[in-house]
This record gives sequence, C-alpha cells and structure tokens, in this order.
Amino acid sequence: MTMKIPCAKRLPFIVTGLSFLQPALTNIQFSNLTLIATALVLGAKFNLTEISRMWLKEKSVSTLSYLLSDAKFYIPEMEILYVAQLQKMYKLTGGYYCIDDTMKHHTNFCKWIHGVFVLFDHAAKTNLKATCIVFLYYSDGGFIKFPITYRIYHKDTDCMSWQRGKPKECKAKYDLALEMLEWALKMELPKCIVLTDSWFGIEPFITGLKKLCLSYVIEVKRSYKIKVPCKKTKLTPSGRKAKNQTELISLPEYFRDITSVIACGFDADDKSGKKVKVLYHTKTDTVRLNSISGKHRLIESKDPAKKTTKYLLTNEPMNLPGKPPRLSLLTATDGLLKNFSGMPNSLPIWREPLSGVNKA
Repeated sequence: MTMKIPCAKRLPFIVTGLSFLQPALTNIQFSNLTLIATALVLGAKFNLTEISRMWLKEKSVSTLSYLLSDAKFYIPEMEILYVAQLQKMYKLTGGYYCIDDTMKHHTNFCKWIHGVFVLFDHAAKTNLKATCIVFLYYSDGGFIKFPITYRIYHKDTDCMSWQRGKPKECKAKYDLALEMLEWALKMELPKCIVLTDSWFGIEPFITGLKKLCLSYVIEVKRSYKIKVPCKKTKLTPSGRKAKNQTELISLPEYFRDITSVIACGFDADDKSGKKVKVLYHTKTDTVRLNSISGKHRLIESKDPAKKTTKYLLTNEPMNLPGKPPRLSLLTATDGLLKNFSGMPNSLPIWREPLSGVNKA
C-alpha cells in the first residue's frame, strides 16, 4: 500500500529548471506553477483531483483557483521563452518535425470544459466526448526529443457551451499543423523533415509544406489511386479520341508490377555476433495521384515481420550517389511517430541496400 505525502514545498531542482519562465510570470504565478510541477513529479496524475490530493487541502484550493482562474498567464510568451531555452540547451542543425493529434476523453456529462466536442475516435471506433490536441514534436532521430507547441482543435459547431456565447475561430487540423510549423521557423528553429500519418496526407497540407520550403515524408491512405496511361485509346461518344487518355489504378496494383526492391535494415555486426536484419522492403516510383495534384515520389514500404504495407509520399531523394538511403523515407509512423507516443522503439541507422537478402 502506497501512502500519499502532501506536497507543501517546491522541489529546488524544479524551481531551477523552470526559472527561464520567470520573465513571463509574477512571483505568485511562478510559485504556484512550480508547486503544481512538484506535485506531478511526486506521483500525481495530471488532473485537478490528483494534484489536490498531493497538496495540503487548504493550500490546494486557493492555489488552483488563483493560478487557473484569476491570475492568467500569457501562454504565447511562455512558449517563446521555452523555445529560447531549448536553443540554449541543444545545438539543433536538422532532424524531424513530427505532427500528430491525440484525444483526452471525458464523460458524457462533460459540458463546460474548454475544447470538449463529440469526436470520432478511430482507435475506439466510436464517437466520444473528448478534447483533440494537435501537437508538434522534435526529434533528431536519436536521443534529443521534445515537444515544441500544440493547438486545440475546435470542431465547427455551435455546441460550445464553455465559450459562453463568444465567437471562436475553427480551423482544420492541417491548418493548425501548418500554423505550428510556421511559428517554429519564425522562432529560428531549423528546417527539418516533416513526418505525419495519413490524416495529414491531403493536398492543402502538402501545398502548405511546399510554401514553407520543408521536406516531408507523409503516410497516405491506400485507397488513393494513381493516374496511368490508358492501355486502350479512349474515345468520345462521337468516336473521336478523348483528351484524357489516363485511367486510375490502386496503389497495391501499381506497385505489384514494379520489380526493383530495396531491402533496408541492419547490417551484420561481427563483433556482437548479430546477423543481418531486414526491417523493410521498399519500392519507389514517381507518380501522379488522383487526390493530390502534381508529381510525387511514392514509396511502398512492407514490413516482412508484421506483414503490413504502408505508402509514403515524399519530396526527399530516395538514394544519393555514394550515400545510404535516407532514414526518414522508409517509414514515418513506424519510427519517429511511435517514439514520441511513448512506445519503446529505437531508431535504427539505415545502411546501403543489403546484399544476399531474399527480396521477394
């Protein structure tokens, strides 16, 4: 049986670690913020009930009320200070911007909590009351990982009781993602390769990335179609040759005819005795999609162990002369996106296409 110890004093290392936020806070705000952080570190979950249990009761009521209701701090200013602190701590020269969204579920009786809507959760496969948070995360592909900023998604509906009649601008998730990326570049963070799942694999988002001059690797839905020349000449009803001489075929059908396969993974290590390990079989081609205008480099990535197939859209070169294939091109969602979701997964160092491996 564990015993909860009331939190009445701030931990010194938390006070020191959050000192960079002091220019944006009053003394009482900083004191209350570090007290909340202390309660979290000592074992509480991030909700008011658990935080309250970690504090002396008479202290928690006044502290939470003042911090969260009366003494509002300006979050944009705190975000600027946070990014400035990151730039002091790390020398960032490249890496990956990971974009995803997550849902914080609430009960059906929830009405007044900010940002709560009835949303479809594809994991639970049902509609739930939840807050949808779109976030931007950085990873260097190794050990440096940290969140950059976030946005709360507001569904375009009149059911926003917590707004108390005030108008609220509603933006699509891809607009929120582009807004965060633009803000990160404005804060002089480096231009990195953007990784997202298939929810962001749409034309407006890709167009926005091109305007920001960012490289990207985006998973796309396997339901997309590829435009290919017609095998037979199309004719108009009057018998003339039609202007559009293309037809649509599915992604799996298109890549079935491509015979060039690259096996990617770990080389053998004689010192440790580890054998060659193939992680993915990839096929690449430049195509035109029906859902996204223009030419695109499309990759089919097959996991031979899990028997799964994913399709990735990128503007990055697959192979450069004398250099190994780019790490980011092989799989976005199976690598970095799982990493920052808290799943135990280490990113491998990709090598040249492996010789002597069955690529069938």
